[in-house]
Amino acid sequence: MRLKTFTAPTMTEAMALVKEHMGPDAIIVSTQDIPGTGVRLTAALDRDPDLDMASPEEGPAGHQELLEHAEEALLRHNLPERLRLRLFDLMGRESGATSAQQLLATALDEIFDFSPLPEKNTPRALAFVGPPGCGKTLAVAKTAARAVMKKRKVAVLTTDYKRAGGIAQLEAFTRILQINLAQVKTPKEFKACFARVRDADMVLVDTASCNPYVEAEIKALSEFMSVVPCEPILVNPAGLDADECADIANAFADCGVSRMVISRLDVASRLGGALYGADSGNLSLCNVSMTAQVADGLTAISPVALAKLLIPSHRAENAKPSFSEVVK
Repeated sequence: MRLKTFTAPTMTEAMALVKEHMGPDAIIVSTQDIPGTGVRLTAALDRDPDLDMASPEEGPAGHQELLEHAEEALLRHNLPERLRLRLFDLMGRESGATSAQQLLATALDEIFDFSPLPEKNTPRALAFVGPPGCGKTLAVAKTAARAVMKKRKVAVLTTDYKRAGGIAQLEAFTRILQINLAQVKTPKEFKACFARVRDADMVLVDTASCNPYVEAEIKALSEFMSVVPCEPILVNPAGLDADECADIANAFADCGVSRMVISRLDVASRLGGALYGADSGNLSLCNVSMTAQVADGLTAISPVALAKLLIPSHRAENAKPSFSEVVK
């Protein structure tokens, strides 16, 4: 059975997305109202790829070599077996690919939903959430920088008032961008501050780090997210253990997260854990952070871009794709 999650402002729009991406035979598995976001809907197709494996040998000449190249890449990125087998099965069914990247991109598009962060005006605040050290502050700074370069009016808020140096770091970024930074400590202050800045083209929120294993911290985050029209965006680093990433994704999905940024791709070379987390939490992949340079912004991710990250054009065992290779 293939599961996929969709988020939309209304149930009608969510149903339209299901029909567009999964066809008329999809079955609605669950629905969830997300305060400030809309509706989160999970649909299924009654086909289990793990039980219906296609034989790679039946493909055209050269297909087996492409399949083996892609499989080597998935093993190198430490994808857990179940996710790797699902991708392998889908690649085995694809006969028109001319490269391993293209073969893998087609399979990735079947399993994951890709929904990049908006670059135009958005009526909802975008709140970057995640565990300690995941890169939320840099993600906020990068998103703000990209919006400012596009002549958008940007407001930046932070709830991260306890971490030593947290506000100072973000202030350094916003000062360069000539953006005022507003600090809020309670949901009530958050609501009042949002009301003052909601005429901005984009409102970005750097939240306090949240331990996914502490229920009280997840609950406190949910309270913040519920008082204004807001979409929480999970920032989950590359290079982590797959089960840890799954725990993180599931914990934050419970407080309304439906999209995930993969961070720290400048210092980590394996994506298996982050991808397993997105799959486990039914989260859409939106953007990645590939460099430490704020001006580079966050890179929108697509099936092709993700395939390039997993299979660099050069065949070196530990090769990493360059920023320019992925964004072109």
